[in-house]
Amino acid sequence: MKMKRILLIVLALAAALLLFSCSGGTDIPADPFGQNSTEQPQSGESKNETPESAAPADEPSAAESNEPTPDQPSEAGPDEPGPGGTATGAETEGLGIKVYDSGCEVWDIGTFTGTALNIPSHVNGIPVTTIEEDALSNDTMVSLEIPWTVRSIGEDAVSGSHALETVTFYKGLIGIGYGAFADCTALKTVELPTTLERLGGSAFRSCTALTEVTLDCNPEIGSRAFSECSALEKVNFVSKSFRTFSLQSSAFEFDAALKEVVLSEGLEKIESFCFSGCSSLGTVYLPATLKTVSANAFSGVGTLKVYYGGTEEQWKSVSIANGNDALSNAEILYNQKW
Repeated sequence: MKMKRILLIVLALAAALLLFSCSGGTDIPADPFGQNSTEQPQSGESKNETPESAAPADEPSAAESNEPTPDQPSEAGPDEPGPGGTATGAETEGLGIKVYDSGCEVWDIGTFTGTALNIPSHVNGIPVTTIEEDALSNDTMVSLEIPWTVRSIGEDAVSGSHALETVTFYKGLIGIGYGAFADCTALKTVELPTTLERLGGSAFRSCTALTEVTLDCNPEIGSRAFSECSALEKVNFVSKSFRTFSLQSSAFEFDAALKEVVLSEGLEKIESFCFSGCSSLGTVYLPATLKTVSANAFSGVGTLKVYYGGTEEQWKSVSIANGNDALSNAEILYNQKW
């Protein structure tokens, strides 16, 4: 009887082993209470969903995607601002904008036909850093606001925009290119920020409605930068940076209405014909840092009164070339502060 019972047990074990091997032998039996699971699904989720890291087979790889790279820009417009849209929520105003990883460039006025243009500071979370040459010339724009992210404005970028009356610049701007605002004949005042280092030649040439220029900076002022601005009455450098700079040739030539010029500490050289033909010029503030006045810098100028930041001995050391009779014969007040 005992042997019969042992035989039955052996047969039962053999049958169980046979069934187990046929089923694969590696699956863990389902646990109705979930005790064999180390991670429970969140409410509304299935444990059998594809992990987020596994992309569907029909999605492009990173190499095939249309994301912009430094060498392959995407172009942003009002209906197609580029991958992801505008991060700041600002509209792109119909502008043509190239989007790079390193920064966005405004390259074309696009479909903009309004009167107030505010350049967005970011597109797709990437800062707008450049306004390209010839990008924004326009016949309807009355006001232009350039954001703090913009570092450079290209050649002739806004030139010939005859309706433009006001431009707002912010700290961050470093360079303004040749002729950038030339022939903007309705532009009335200009205030340039502390960060500006380069103002290109003819940048504001023939802005015939311009009456006052304020520079809170000491940039290199290019040749003819403000020449032929027939309504310009006052130029005021208010920077306290003491950064050295010079006024290039003919920078303010033929500004016949110019009455007063205030030049900040840091100015070292006034190039030839800089104020030539400024027949109304009567008051000039010159800093003690001035070293050279080139030929004909003040030709065609009448009686001058000069407020000089240095001593009489320092004034005698300034090199003043021929053709500057107005300066040589001027009334000089020494040790002036402004």
